[in-house]
Amino acid sequence: MSSSEDTDNTVATQLGHDTESKDGSMSDVLGTFESVVENPFSRFMLRRATAYCHRDGGRKIEVGLDLLSGERESACTSCRFTSRLASMLIKRGAKAFGVEEADVRKQLADPYWKKGLVNVMTGLSDFGVRRPFVPGAPFQVVWNITRACNLKCKHCYENAGRRGADELKDEDVLRGIDVISRANVSSLAFSGGEPTLHPSILDFIGHAKDAGLYVSIATNGVRFSDRETVARFKAAGLGFAQISIDGLSAEVHDGFRGVSGSWNAAVTAVKNCVAEGVTTCISTTVTNHNRAELPGMLDFSRGLGAKWCMLYNFIPTGRGKEMIDMDLSPHERRAALETAFAANCEAMQVLSTAPQYAPVAKKLSAGSGELVVPTHFYNVALENDRMGALSDFIGGCGAGRFYLAVEPNGDVYPCVFFPHTPQLRVGNLVRDDFEAIWRQNELLQDLRDKDLLKGHCPECENRYICGGCRARAIAYFDDPLGPDPGCVNNIAYWEEAKRQSREVPIGMPQESDLQGHA
Repeated sequence: MSSSEDTDNTVATQLGHDTESKDGSMSDVLGTFESVVENPFSRFMLRRATAYCHRDGGRKIEVGLDLLSGERESACTSCRFTSRLASMLIKRGAKAFGVEEADVRKQLADPYWKKGLVNVMTGLSDFGVRRPFVPGAPFQVVWNITRACNLKCKHCYENAGRRGADELKDEDVLRGIDVISRANVSSLAFSGGEPTLHPSILDFIGHAKDAGLYVSIATNGVRFSDRETVARFKAAGLGFAQISIDGLSAEVHDGFRGVSGSWNAAVTAVKNCVAEGVTTCISTTVTNHNRAELPGMLDFSRGLGAKWCMLYNFIPTGRGKEMIDMDLSPHERRAALETAFAANCEAMQVLSTAPQYAPVAKKLSAGSGELVVPTHFYNVALENDRMGALSDFIGGCGAGRFYLAVEPNGDVYPCVFFPHTPQLRVGNLVRDDFEAIWRQNELLQDLRDKDLLKGHCPECENRYICGGCRARAIAYFDDPLGPDPGCVNNIAYWEEAKRQSREVPIGMPQESDLQGHA
């Protein structure tokens, strides 16, 4: 046995021993897991497992999981050992979380699930156990692939209309997709503008699918009102379509979207996607323009066959600056989120980009036997007595933590709703080292540290599962760590923002400005 193999086995033995929980509670499991991951020997082992193996052409943990799932028959000695380590960890993890080991192993056949698992392992290696958790790469990249658009939406963050002169060439986009895949991102979402208008979008989807990415698209539905077009997108590799509908009638929706006939097109697009077997999500930006229709919209979405309904937080950026008076008050937002949570059912997941959704769900699910923690991707149901401690790791605003945004010219931002300023730009996908951006960028590091937040957030018990919307903090106060005035605990900042709303951003108010608004 080589000296490196001997070291590996020594550390593996220690890791296997340390992951035994004293009483089986999730708090103890997490506490023990944290001590193990922060142990120098165990951390060394993790770094070895997540290092790239040039002989086998992938991270050792990826190769090891392929050996476990039967997708690969041979590998180098180090990767074979990593496979044995992964097998042990799966066994321990299944026991700790109360699931069957066979079910976990079966999931390895899902390439997206496997990417996510590798991402988690890499995050533990790179960042340790943090609240909230930071993976080794964004789980999702949202790529605004073009500024071209066939609608004139009042709230458009991109100021979309015509294609930009600086948009990437096709070969650069394909290269960028490869960069994202190699970083172990699980999901790539094309947005815009209107992504279906890009002349090479089908090539991009196909390339992303072949690169092992789960591909989704955010569209206004105009082109998808033709069912044959939907069929072509699905054949290219599209797995998920998010279609915007902002009201129960053409009058409400078309008035918001700026083009007559857009509501009929969007509704037809939903029906076509459902019929073609594309997982379908209806997205709605909730404002005072359509707030009264929200209960009906949720029923309407479910009736159309949508599996998901995403309620977007209104961000006064881009053209949205011109309609800041349409923003919900903190109490109106909380009422909308309570309505959304109550509408969840087996037939349709209701999610929201508003981080305040997590505290609402936590409160409303208390005493029900399971704690529901919404994320941007799914409503995670946790057994209160065993898994509730996990909520601090998975919730909250995902900007720069669970996802990144890419502009048509390749510039990278923490979130699609961040203004395009040099201070908020964290790099460029095709010119810079994407993985180094994720690990080292100072702004991303600040956004991940919820103890740096301002306003009520630092003292709030929900800061790890919520932490407020960072894009709204920028839009209102020109500060990515500032308070989100959409929270009932930041009502003083909301009142001051209304008072100063002659233009945005208004800048962070002084303490003296907030007196009398608490």
